[in-house]
Amino acid sequence: MTQKRIEAFLQIADEEMAAAERLQAPLPKQAEYFLQQTVEKLIRATLEAAEILAGTAHSLSFLAGMLPSSHKLRLRYMEFEHLSSASTRYRYPSGTGVIHTIYADEVARDLARARMLRTEDWNSLKSEGFL
Repeated sequence: MTQKRIEAFLQIADEEMAAAERLQAPLPKQAEYFLQQTVEKLIRATLEAAEILAGTAHSLSFLAGMLPSSHKLRLRYMEFEHLSSASTRYRYPSGTGVIHTIYADEVARDLARARMLRTEDWNSLKSEGFL
């Protein structure tokens, strides 16, 4: 584990969450992509703190599943699995040319949950000495 790498993941997560906040109303598809990226960086920071090598996977449930079953954030991270598809679903048309839609209110719900994950859950880990 390197503290510098953990802090870098957290900084990028914060930047991506800020992008999602700004894009939420005008560009919800892009905002949802940045939320997926936010949660991925939070999981990667947690894996780094636990000295677990994550590789190049992007599935949030797969990454969360790399944490020990007793880890405080494992199940919380898995609650965000629905965002895994946002890494491609809103960035490319389907095989039949469909452009998937997501609405700002859906993004707002995910954003609120991601914000809570970053502030409350991460601060809790830090205060309990897990980081």
